[in-house]
Amino acid sequence: MSEIRYSNIFYFRKISRIGGTEQFLYEIAKKYHKYDIAVLYDEADFDQLLRLRKLIPCIMRKRGQVYKASKAFFNFNIDAIDQMIADEYIFVCHAIYQELGYQPPIEHPKIDKILGVSKYAVSQIERQKITQNVDKPVIMCYNPLTLEKPQKVMRLISACRLEDKTKGGDRTLKLIDALDRYCEKSGRHYLWTIYTNNVDFGISSPNVALMRPRPDVRDYIADSDWLVQVSNDMETYCYSLNEALGYGVRVVRTPLSVAKELKVPKKAELVLDWDCSNVDKVAEQIFKPAQDFAYKPPKDGWERALVLEPSNYVYKEQKVIVKAICSYYDIELGRNVSNWSPAWEVSVERARVLVDKHKVRVIESVV
Repeated sequence: MSEIRYSNIFYFRKISRIGGTEQFLYEIAKKYHKYDIAVLYDEADFDQLLRLRKLIPCIMRKRGQVYKASKAFFNFNIDAIDQMIADEYIFVCHAIYQELGYQPPIEHPKIDKILGVSKYAVSQIERQKITQNVDKPVIMCYNPLTLEKPQKVMRLISACRLEDKTKGGDRTLKLIDALDRYCEKSGRHYLWTIYTNNVDFGISSPNVALMRPRPDVRDYIADSDWLVQVSNDMETYCYSLNEALGYGVRVVRTPLSVAKELKVPKKAELVLDWDCSNVDKVAEQIFKPAQDFAYKPPKDGWERALVLEPSNYVYKEQKVIVKAICSYYDIELGRNVSNWSPAWEVSVERARVLVDKHKVRVIESVV
């Protein structure tokens, strides 16, 4: 039976895609890899393994294999403890497991010491020791954290009908592919939020979030780095370009004819060719540092097209009578209603909201 010896070995049965203990592993590997640290695991997320293996050895546990170490650390699960030969066995308490209905295996005869990652964790371990009739030393070490200034995540935004070819859905897919390839090569990251009618469009990139449309996304445009508008040459004004530029947000656009009239500053735009032949270059330039620019939308001139005269039109809000079809708390009424409640009068707009939520049905209009 072969033997492998390390100074410090950490056993994790499963290394997940995301989680606090996964971050602990990465941080301890980043900060203390020179201490001859190794990770032993049964199952692991591929991407988590990739970043860990750049720093420390990661070993999939094999049956019959003996693993030697000066110190062996365990995180709740101790399945591998009988395959370990160590000078010291330490149980690390990363959570108050009893709150989850579990009992930490601190009573195992091989466990020499218990480590809590905060004073609170230590206090709960001390209480648990009494419950499990355990008398073992408890020490405290905060989880390691190395603070390095990270690279900025580039934020893109679009609001379009992806399934409509005139709105550039095919170009959007090509740009996403180019951005993903560039990020994989460069280590940069981006997040592209697309407000669209079709959230099941089939974009699988982890860097893209498809969101249902909302009436006003100006706040989200202003909080982005780029507005992406890659539709066909059908746009005759393009509100999104004007709004983004007016908020100091750069734009990625196609060679729209109207852009010449808008006088878009060169510092504020990247132009994606109609056939996307320059898509890789555009993807790379998206990550270039921003330059200051000034922009004002053109004067609209509608004072020449409108008539300034008083109107005799009087707006009258249309109302309908609704009946509850389930039990719920109605915010507008300030009370609980049910299908036993009497019908009541609401505005058409409010009725639409409640009907869409399957709360009420309309029984008649109010004349």
